[in-house]
Amino acid sequence: MDNEIKLTLVIPSKVYLEEKVASVIIPAVRADVNILPGRAPSVFVLDFGVVQILDKNGSVKKRYFIESGVADIADNNCRIMTQGVVSYDDMTPHIAKQKVETAENEQEKLFYQMILDYQRGIRRRYLRTLNLFSVKSGERTQSEIISDIRAEIEALKQRKI
Repeated sequence: MDNEIKLTLVIPSKVYLEEKVASVIIPAVRADVNILPGRAPSVFVLDFGVVQILDKNGSVKKRYFIESGVADIADNNCRIMTQGVVSYDDMTPHIAKQKVETAENEQEKLFYQMILDYQRGIRRRYLRTLNLFSVKSGERTQSEIISDIRAEIEALKQRKI
């Protein structure tokens, strides 16, 4: 078994990074996940956050801020597809604050606010990717959908199917 993972970080216009790494921590929606060699095939929805590349001793070697996305893991390959990426080393709190103030849209503003928060020691889940399910006029709310799903599960349990 190979003791490295091929990490590929892809943005819409190009392959941003491609290298062999000991392991990588990805910002999955519910929690950060450490991807190690030999991991079972998996797909993760990613939140705004930091991709951390670790050396074989578990120390952080490189970090990248990403703007949500998807990670596909199989056969010691970890392919991260995201809308935006910024090297951790290229960003300071001053630059991040300027970017928040001059952002052209809400997505960009949230991305740079996440970076600023991270640099200030504030860690939180943005769940931006889950906004795909956000409420639109005339549609059911997430709470209503969840309630209906729970009711269906209970009905199935009672029928013992």
